[in-house]
Amino acid sequence: MSCMNLTFYLFLLSGLVNSQDGGDTENGEKGALCFQGMDASKAIKSWVKSVVEEETENYSIEFFDTSLSVVQNGEGITWHIVSDGLQGAFYFEKSENLEDESEAEEPATYLYPDYSTAIVGVWRSHLLVYGRTTNLVEACRSGNAWTLKFGEKEGPIMTYSPPSHNSLGVDPLQSDPYEKKTIEVLNSLLPGGNDGLFAKRDIETGDILAFYGGYMISCNSSLRALDRTEYSDEEEHHRNMYSLSLGLEDEDNYCLDLPPELGNDVNKYNATLGHKLNHRFEPNVEFLLFSVHPVLGTVMSLSALEDIPAGTELTVNYGYDLKEDPDQPEWFKEQWIDFYGEDLEKEEIDQEEDVNNEDMEEDYDTDNDEIDEHEEL
Repeated sequence: MSCMNLTFYLFLLSGLVNSQDGGDTENGEKGALCFQGMDASKAIKSWVKSVVEEETENYSIEFFDTSLSVVQNGEGITWHIVSDGLQGAFYFEKSENLEDESEAEEPATYLYPDYSTAIVGVWRSHLLVYGRTTNLVEACRSGNAWTLKFGEKEGPIMTYSPPSHNSLGVDPLQSDPYEKKTIEVLNSLLPGGNDGLFAKRDIETGDILAFYGGYMISCNSSLRALDRTEYSDEEEHHRNMYSLSLGLEDEDNYCLDLPPELGNDVNKYNATLGHKLNHRFEPNVEFLLFSVHPVLGTVMSLSALEDIPAGTELTVNYGYDLKEDPDQPEWFKEQWIDFYGEDLEKEEIDQEEDVNNEDMEEDYDTDNDEIDEHEEL
């Protein structure tokens, strides 16, 4: 038995609710190992990791910019594990083979990456037709099959509604159920910071913490089709403070854009909160493309670079580069100098002198060429 499988089964035994004599547990299946509450979530998450590590899936499906690992068993239960489990999983109790990307509507449940928060509803090709939020309350394993039970449905009816050039995709004040458990906006502890994003629970390395939504626009186009406003450099920095590229390899890359009047005020926009992370050159999270948000579809997310205790402020490297592009906000120039210890003004003077010297050399060469031509005549 491999080390990964041994770890997984030791975990199962440590959280065992049912005795192993084949008797029933309270609300459990006969002869099954059952877990409740957070123990159920931990058991499912551990099992998903073991499937990924041991490559025991039946087959894979390419899905947008990621893949789905399909796990089937004889009980009619099918799992579609997204992006090695980092982006959650779909749970079908009675599923047809979806390898042919059938357009049929099917009841299913999507489990967020905490394997506790879930959207139960009807799906078509992994896109939400309609559903509501719930939570995993029990997970029972019998043989190779997991049977899941969920709590009461709550919140508004949701449907797949991706952002576009003129739509956020969701009500700007409809909070994401996963983010509500994972993060919160508080006063930043960083110098000069206003709002900051903090972990509400302990986070493991690789876990998704937050999502980054907004209007979906072409990074190569104007911010709005009819917007002809001319901005100064400082005004442009302010206007683009919540604009983030998805980093796609397509020729026409897409950006998620939140106007400052929305991004600066959680009372006007809190559908996603990833834009509230402050910058650090030594961050504890990073940007990661997220392909299966049940409502927004493909958006950006934030993934933990290390284990993060509850109460910790979350930071990300914005990816600006002062050497490659000197046209950056003043606050970033100050942080760059503080971190790298470089005298920016001296560099700019040196660059200007280099340019002037090159111009003088070109003028000198031109004058000499003219003299040589005159002497030849």
